[in-house]
Amino acid sequence: MNNAGDFIKHLEDAAEAIKNDTLRSKKYRAGIATLAQKAVDTNNTVYLDAAEGFTQQIIDTHDRSKAFVDIIRATARIAGNTSSADLLNRALALSAKTETGHDRSHCLQGVAMAMGKVGITNNDAEAIEASKQLAYTIEYDTYRSSALRGISRTRYDSDDTAAALEIAEMALDVIDKSRLIKQDIYRVSAYVDLTALFLEIGQMDKARQCIIMAQSTADNLKDEFERSSMFQAIAETLVRMGARTKDRGLLEGAVQSYAKVTREYYRTSTWRMLNNVLRNLNETELLEKILK
Repeated sequence: MNNAGDFIKHLEDAAEAIKNDTLRSKKYRAGIATLAQKAVDTNNTVYLDAAEGFTQQIIDTHDRSKAFVDIIRATARIAGNTSSADLLNRALALSAKTETGHDRSHCLQGVAMAMGKVGITNNDAEAIEASKQLAYTIEYDTYRSSALRGISRTRYDSDDTAAALEIAEMALDVIDKSRLIKQDIYRVSAYVDLTALFLEIGQMDKARQCIIMAQSTADNLKDEFERSSMFQAIAETLVRMGARTKDRGLLEGAVQSYAKVTREYYRTSTWRMLNNVLRNLNETELLEKILK
């Protein structure tokens, strides 16, 4: 297959060969995910056009909504890559085809972040402001905060540190005040990412505040896999912070968090990173603690 048309036809033929309606519908759903990724990889909207056509063959309304999420997020990614306001408008219009709640929040997160990026690239003050306003319409707090964090990073990358900090603080406020986040793993993940964001911006006090919240919330996790995953993220974030700031207390915190990583997969990965950083810093005593 040498071109987009051949690739699309291959997916369509594979789906049409399936006689069972439900299985054929699922095949089209899988094909849309493939086309969306192909579109992002190539910045070619022909794949998105085909993906939209495929949605007509999906029977289940929930599957169709999620298919549109893939299409919308891919459209937004390409808009960001190509600085296309037209593609942003297309993505925003398609969001009406998703179900409210999780799906709508997920796709609008991608659109808001892309809008901020396009606004910066095109020096479009209205688009920059609109990206923040769109982020604030997102229903789910986790996605609203994530969109704001993405916009903050874009502002920081464009050397607007003051705006980046203001938006990062908005993102933090969403998580701090949320009463809708029912699963602690999402709150921990947000605090870890906020830690990294404030560290990037150079706000060490805010970074410390966020990592402390991540640690205390992670202590509430009951599922061993979730707990290990989150304490892995916390330990790796703390060791980066400690190495950057030469703060031994943070390095000690990383080792203490490592002790709470109990699942072997996460533990091995965390150990490798801590081992490398602590060796480079000649932290013999702390190394001994993770070698036990």
